Amino acid sequence: MNKITKTIFERAYQSYLCGGDVYTYRFESSGTVMLKKYDDAIKYLEEEGLIEVKFRSEDKVRLTLTDKGISEGNQLLDIL
Repeated sequence: MNKITKTIFERAYQSYLCGGDVYTYRFESSGTVMLKKYDDAIKYLEEEGLIEVKFRSEDKVRLTLTDKGISEGNQLLDIL
């Protein structure tokens, strides 16, 4: 996972731990290059089966963790 992918996943997992069902990640930049990086990160997480995208706009994405995503997050906690 690259830095952006890891950040999105970790923030969604933290939201899950605090009782959130749906996490909204707001993009920090609206530049073309950064939007592509956000898009690639989200696609990677979806392809790996870690998240499910509920809504996407130009400046944010709403997503939920899948069961696999929750398991991966739990494993990250075990490592720490």
